[in-house]
Amino acid sequence: MGRKKQLQNLKELIDIMALLRSENGCQWDRQQTPESLKKHILEETYELLEAIDSGNPDEICDELGDLLLQVVFQAQIFSDDGRFDIADVAQSISDKLIRRHPHIFANAPNQGHEQRWEEIKQQERDARGKKNTLAERIPKTLPALKRGTKLAKKCAQSNPLEKVLDMKKMIQEMETSIRAENDNQKQLCDQLSQLLIDLCHFSATTGLDPEDLLRTRTTQLISEIDSQNNAC
Repeated sequence: MGRKKQLQNLKELIDIMALLRSENGCQWDRQQTPESLKKHILEETYELLEAIDSGNPDEICDELGDLLLQVVFQAQIFSDDGRFDIADVAQSISDKLIRRHPHIFANAPNQGHEQRWEEIKQQERDARGKKNTLAERIPKTLPALKRGTKLAKKCAQSNPLEKVLDMKKMIQEMETSIRAENDNQKQLCDQLSQLLIDLCHFSATTGLDPEDLLRTRTTQLISEIDSQNNAC
């Protein structure tokens, strides 16, 4: 598809959303707020992840469209309030991409790009008056496993073997607690939570994504269980 057709299709989507939000549009669409649409953004994101896991281009295209709608929808709501519009959204991300890729759009060397990326992000945070704290940099709304992994990446990285030994030690402590049959739920909770965060640190040292791995493995297990049940 040519660039002209791409722009036409995007303009059509923007125009449709503007109509739906207008006085002659859809009552439901007009009633929506940024807050009321949050659950839909999350749902569409997870449906897109599932489509990507399936590897089906048609499903991926369809789910990308659903997620794109949420972006256009949010932008239209703020445009109706006179705050910003979809053009401002596109300009914002374009400026950010150019700013964070000085080795492409300026004369910076390719070496040290990752460190420079983090430095530029911090400069952006400073310009917006945001604090350089982990609480500010790691969203509370992330899934717990994903949030724990982001925290682990911000910490000093150890050897993967060290984290394996840490997890092995914690599992042994949990086994001791269970064998003692002392029914100390708090102790077990503390041990399990430490084991999970150790797992996040291990994932960070290996470059693996435990959230993605767990989602994929859970899907596989569900499929296997359903196949076994259907075979009975």
